Amino acid sequence: MPARMLFAERTNRAIGFVSTILLTSSWLASAPKAVGGTPRAEVIIYGEDNRLDLFDAKVPDAWRKLAGSTAVLMKSSDLTPDNSRANHLKVQSERFGDAFELCPNEPFLEQPSAGFCSGFLVGADILVTAGHCIDSQTRCDTTSFVFDYGYLDAQTDLSSVPASNVFQCKSIIAQEHDDVSQSDFAIVKLDRPAIERTPLKYKKDGIVSTGTNLLVIGHPSGLPTKVAAGATVRKSNAAEPFFVANLDTFGGNSGSAVFNADTEEVEGILVRGESDFQFVGGCTKSNICTQDACRGEDVTRAPIFADYLEVDDRPTKVAILNVDGLNAAIPDNDSSGIAQTLNFQHDGEIAAIGIKIKVEHSYPGDISVSLRHPDGTEIELGTLAKSSMAAKKDEDPRTRPPVVMEHTFGLDGTPVKGLRQLRKRQAKGSWEVIVTDIASSDTGTLQSIELKVKTYLP
Repeated sequence: MPARMLFAERTNRAIGFVSTILLTSSWLASAPKAVGGTPRAEVIIYGEDNRLDLFDAKVPDAWRKLAGSTAVLMKSSDLTPDNSRANHLKVQSERFGDAFELCPNEPFLEQPSAGFCSGFLVGADILVTAGHCIDSQTRCDTTSFVFDYGYLDAQTDLSSVPASNVFQCKSIIAQEHDDVSQSDFAIVKLDRPAIERTPLKYKKDGIVSTGTNLLVIGHPSGLPTKVAAGATVRKSNAAEPFFVANLDTFGGNSGSAVFNADTEEVEGILVRGESDFQFVGGCTKSNICTQDACRGEDVTRAPIFADYLEVDDRPTKVAILNVDGLNAAIPDNDSSGIAQTLNFQHDGEIAAIGIKIKVEHSYPGDISVSLRHPDGTEIELGTLAKSSMAAKKDEDPRTRPPVVMEHTFGLDGTPVKGLRQLRKRQAKGSWEVIVTDIASSDTGTLQSIELKVKTYLP
């Protein structure tokens, strides 16, 4: 299995029981788990195999145009300067058939497998993918987004790509990969606008109906662009952040745009699905299901991420309130915590909020932070567990040295979905930041707080 496929997409494709014999024990030992606890591999076909290359005569020109706004996610280290082609980057890849030990009758055997996930443009420099594909700033920093990685004709040379088609991940705007709700999406800002490409239209509200005709465009197993129609919505429960469809998708399709085939509007993001491979007769073959059989493929609904892309073109200003030198003891293992009042004197409707706290604590991972708006609405911001493991939990807390740590939630920091509840409310008033120590033994103090509020100009 190619290393680039292990980079991220292995986290969300289930592997059939027999096919696990094929995969190495080291991969199985290290593979993260998908929602529901099952690792996932590469391909599931419902009914006929509907996957097509872009040059196929069955692909309408309108779909090729949509494909121009989709990208494959590659490890940046797999792209190096091509000395034989000016302004091109070589693409490190493996022959698909070899990478997965596929049976001779499997399609696309000779094509390169180069990426690990898919994505699509929703703004000039804004791209959407699956949350498990870009799950940290480190992943963002080491990922490239490559457009036009597909066969416009049967002889297209994909051993290298124009550097102008390669974009970097500048930052994560919002990201969710929730094992409970099963919401799975990421919105990233690219390093520059993709000025020659048209952002895709996406559904902003409402629930897709059962039976709706679907089309998926993406990069299965890191292959060149594939278009697959002939699918429908099988289940659409309004209480869930995803719907289920019988799409013909591979592992690398995670992050692919799933379109309403009739309106060409994005209905959602392909994120997970059925067991995929079978090991038969000494080689690996695709798992085939009838259109109505097997579990189906899960698609995060477009309105789930659309809320983060609401455009308000009004000019804004930023005001910052700093409270330093607090040195306030944080009660140990006490749910009431310590509340610090912040008297914010700037008027205006809130556009975005950031909270930076600085603590000195022998185990900062114990610290949980909440924010209370002047109207009483309280937002749980999260813990510092992911941002500081400097202290080891098995150390004796009586001798463990304190750690000084700063962490920012919201604006210019870790995205917090709940903060969006405060948008367009008034900024002026008495805010409260509540800092709680949620475990015993370790102690520390709250050193400082910075409240940054971006408001719309009148």
